[in-house]
Amino acid sequence: MKRFVIVALATLLGACLSHPPPPPAPYHAVGQGAAWTLIIDDRYLTFIPGPGQQPILQPSVKPIIGFAGEIYQTPRINVNIVHARCSDGRTDRSFPDRVQVTVDGRGYEGCGGL
Repeated sequence: MKRFVIVALATLLGACLSHPPPPPAPYHAVGQGAAWTLIIDDRYLTFIPGPGQQPILQPSVKPIIGFAGEIYQTPRINVNIVHARCSDGRTDRSFPDRVQVTVDGRGYEGCGGL
């Protein structure tokens, strides 16, 4: 009898659980004054230094959750996302995040989150 009750409860609880949410959309960031692009998705961190240049890919990592945003650290690409309004400096577009990227020791500043 106990076994039946446990199986019945497990079945009912399993039916109550919702399906996992869809994966988040890729995160995009762009350079302030420079034409670089950063894309973070569930597979890669992709940094494109500029038009016509080869992208730099690193396997995606779980972010460190900081007090102001997320931090991603890979062997070649480090990203610091700060949740604070940002303007890319080239357009009048406003973004929800300030983004600092370091690629192979070189620093880049930009905006992201849309």
